[in-house]
Amino acid sequence: APAMKAAPSRSSAVTMFSEGDLGVLPPLGVYDPLGLIETRDMRRYEIMEIKHGRAAMLGFLHVIAIHAGIRFPGYLSPSLGVKF
Repeated sequence: APAMKAAPSRSSAVTMFSEGDLGVLPPLGVYDPLGLIETRDMRRYEIMEIKHGRAAMLGFLHVIAIHAGIRFPGYLSPSLGVKF
């Protein structure tokens, strides 16, 4: 049987995260193989992720509404007669 290799250890630990934070996995720690977290503003990424998640949820509800046959009254362009 082939010999079991030990898992490579991380060369540098991220110091701005502690155990129990969101995204910190107990056996691995913070998964950031390219080291981008240390050079970027994580708070901005969290805010942008929430914003994009909300936009995706609204898009999903739009698809469901269209398939359910819901149409809103009104015009996109009254002069050209283009309705919603």
